[in-house]
Amino acid sequence: MNKRILAVVSGFVLMAGVGLAAQRTSVRLVPPPAPGVRLVEVWRPNQGETKIVGTVLDIRQEPVAYAKLRLRNLSTGAVQQEGQSDGNGQYVFVVETSGTYVVEMVLSDGYVVALSNAGTVARSEILQTVIRLPGRWDASVGTMRFPQNPTTFLGMSAATTMTAATISMAVVENVTPMDAGEPVSAIRP
Repeated sequence: MNKRILAVVSGFVLMAGVGLAAQRTSVRLVPPPAPGVRLVEVWRPNQGETKIVGTVLDIRQEPVAYAKLRLRNLSTGAVQQEGQSDGNGQYVFVVETSGTYVVEMVLSDGYVVALSNAGTVARSEILQTVIRLPGRWDASVGTMRFPQNPTTFLGMSAATTMTAATISMAVVENVTPMDAGEPVSAIRP
């Protein structure tokens, strides 16, 4: 039976043993160690890595491949790691310490394009994040294409309103509504 020290409770040592044949765990109190013997640290089972995972999506919900990313610790404000998304727009950051993090998508000059949702991750947990871009990503030039600027519609006719331009853009980009709603008919029974 392998034995590990879990903690010292009221002068007693809490031991755990896992039987190799039966794969059972038992916990018992044993007297403190002999004089001169010191406990170095509390044993914690290795439950896995602490990770921040997620996806980079543009306004059309398309994954953004090979985007440059930074992991920022919000408690310290420091950039902890740099990386990039894979061909499917997914990323993984393995962190050593628990904390509150956010993932930033940046351009090559360091300009922050978009942020993920911020979240706190504890030891051996996985934090799921998503970076949603406010425009359509154009990978050929490494920049974002934004929908028309709403300030250009002030004082315009109904044919060029923001709603008309949005509907036209949705048709061109083949964007379908999430919920079509109830059908509207001019004929009433």
